[in-house]
Amino acid sequence: LEKATPEACCQRELQSREGMFVNKEACLSGIERFQNRQGCYTVILNSFETYVYLAGALAIGVLAIELFAMIFAMCLFRGIQ
Repeated sequence: LEKATPEACCQRELQSREGMFVNKEACLSGIERFQNRQGCYTVILNSFETYVYLAGALAIGVLAIELFAMIFAMCLFRGIQ
């Protein structure tokens, strides 16, 4: 019994629903080179992996600004008394 490949698993030139298929006939016949073999979780994890360092740097920057603002507020409070 031959295993059928769904059309949704075929690679497209643009990774969107409207993109043209790379090779639809070869994909449906079972050639893995023209199929998407990764699951959604893996693809999403790989796409977020590039932004992890940017998010960390942004968090450290916000932390430094908050720390500076707290020290400034303490100095102002001390100047009032």
